[in-house]
Amino acid sequence: MSEFVSATEKAEQVNLPQDTRQQRKNFILNYFSMGIVAVLLALIGTHIYITADYFNSFVSFYGYYNYCVFNLIKLIILLFTLNMYVLFTRRIYNKGRMCCKSKPLSPLSKDQIIFVYTCFIFVIIAFIVDLVIFMNQFMNVSYGPVTVINGGQTQIHWYTDKKSGSTVKTNSKIYSTDELTKFHNVLVDETNFDYQIDGIDANFTYQLPNDINKFIVMTDIHCIDQYTHNMDLDYDFNLLVGDYSYGGLPHEFARTFKNMHQKPVIMAVGNHDALGYHDQLVQREANFYQRIGKLGFYFLFVMKTNNLADCQFVNDSRVDDSIEFLNQNIHLSSQDEHVFIVTHQPMYSTDMYGSHKYFTEQIEAFLDQNQDKKIRAVFSGHDHIFSAFRRGYQYQFINGAAGPIDDMHSILNGNRVWKEDSLSGPLEVKDDRCLGYQQHLDSVMKVTRTEVTFQGNQIQYTIRDLDTNEVFKVYMQDF
Repeated sequence: MSEFVSATEKAEQVNLPQDTRQQRKNFILNYFSMGIVAVLLALIGTHIYITADYFNSFVSFYGYYNYCVFNLIKLIILLFTLNMYVLFTRRIYNKGRMCCKSKPLSPLSKDQIIFVYTCFIFVIIAFIVDLVIFMNQFMNVSYGPVTVINGGQTQIHWYTDKKSGSTVKTNSKIYSTDELTKFHNVLVDETNFDYQIDGIDANFTYQLPNDINKFIVMTDIHCIDQYTHNMDLDYDFNLLVGDYSYGGLPHEFARTFKNMHQKPVIMAVGNHDALGYHDQLVQREANFYQRIGKLGFYFLFVMKTNNLADCQFVNDSRVDDSIEFLNQNIHLSSQDEHVFIVTHQPMYSTDMYGSHKYFTEQIEAFLDQNQDKKIRAVFSGHDHIFSAFRRGYQYQFINGAAGPIDDMHSILNGNRVWKEDSLSGPLEVKDDRCLGYQQHLDSVMKVTRTEVTFQGNQIQYTIRDLDTNEVFKVYMQDF
């Protein structure tokens, strides 16, 4: 018996270290795998935060649907990985209890380990791809020149990655400044000229005829350039009604304006532009008047500018400032044949926010008091859909977005006043957002631009679908 016990003890003495080593090995494997899963979760969380925080920039690179599919796959992997994390945590807890009872630990399933490392590799690749795309926005973002109509002068604007002086050479004069800057703005006292810019190996031409035959209206480009690439140039200038960026940042300007050096532009400020460096590009007051040929334009800005959350909404004090500006300066257009009001915030709207009652009432009152001032139309944006209203003689056009047409407000909130893809004629008043609905003509979920053409005693407003380049609406106005 003693020999048997002695042999058993010897066997236990031999096996115990081996079992202990196996337990330690399994513990290390468990903890290491759980650590990998924890890192994986952290990476996915960081990745989702980055792509959500810079959602619009990623959409502009991926395309909206590719972006959604890509992140749906990552979300599924996140859920599986979270499940694995819980599984590992429970296993380690249970194995710890078993170890305390001197019971051996079984190794983790090989399939589980392979799955975790596969997920880890996939997310690392996805993280690197998004990071490269994200960082690429801030590298080599030089753009320009953009020729901006600025009072009686021409503002030539461009951006360089490194600070330098600003020099523009025209046929007759050299305009130069020694200030070192990345944002370059040079005012030229000429209206039709060829010019060169130091540091840019190209020749440019600026032409703005005295008699304007046609201009185009675009809005809410949001740094997506697909609709400005190879655009027809059969117009005299481009009127941008705000939101040519997401945060008023240089890399966003680069994408918006890289195809816009052929024709002059004039710009209103949108709620997103006001968050950043818009003042480097639109070097005007919040409200300003501009005469172009025999056309007069009054630009108004009534949006909040505190932060991204507030910038969607109207500031009542800015409304007061804008109406006061109109009343004090409407006489400037006494010699103009046609007058237009440009405001990013619409007077009437079928969007989720609807009309802003105070702003709408103030604009309506101003228009009623100035029916003899040849005010033809109000151009607006902000809603990312096309809408047309006619109040008496005057039109209001909300230009369809030249940027993302996907109605994220409706998708996320389901709170649009009207959820149909297209509407025609007067609309039912559903709530207090529904102002001017008896004057409603059309609303269409399309990417559009408005082409304004002067033909004898008529103005033709042509609405073009930018996806198909086909005309889908034409409105005529006699004068």
